[in-house]
Amino acid sequence: MTDQEFAQHFEAYMQGKRDEMRAKYNRVLPSGEYIFNRFDKAPYLNCGKGSSVYDTCVVMGDVEIGENVWVGPYTLLEGASGKLKIGNFVSIDSGVMIYTHDSTKYYVSGGKSPFVHADVTIGDNTVIGTMSMVGAGVTIGNHCVIGAHSFVNKDIPDYSIAAGIPAKVIGEVIINEDGTADFKYF
Repeated sequence: MTDQEFAQHFEAYMQGKRDEMRAKYNRVLPSGEYIFNRFDKAPYLNCGKGSSVYDTCVVMGDVEIGENVWVGPYTLLEGASGKLKIGNFVSIDSGVMIYTHDSTKYYVSGGKSPFVHADVTIGDNTVIGTMSMVGAGVTIGNHCVIGAHSFVNKDIPDYSIAAGIPAKVIGEVIINEDGTADFKYF
């Protein structure tokens, strides 16, 4: 098969996948998402049962992902400088970046301050909102909600709603007797 024949077959294949996705789900995705299934990437990364990781997610280093975790598109899970542990039933929304290092003081000091290398832990039943960033050394508790576009640079206790730059606790998650959730804002 020539390069030109391959290109024609590949384009026809991709067009078929695009058409199928649009007809079935009314979605148009980046090309890689048609080739690589997010439910196949998760087992490849040794994620827990029922988890999915979009192809556009960059995963580096020591990253542990629990069961029933959704890792959205255009995310970064950086465990190259420490362990990144994500619990069970967690949503890492689109565009989220989680880092186990921080080089800011190193660069602003002209190399006199050290790089920070620290583990990050995301608890069970937690949502990290779209386009948020979680910094090195942070622990986010169980049953937490991090608002979209937040910068989390300190620990967030269990059952907290936090948002902002930097993120501050602005409410609490209430788990009712029947297991449903409610949000109480301060």
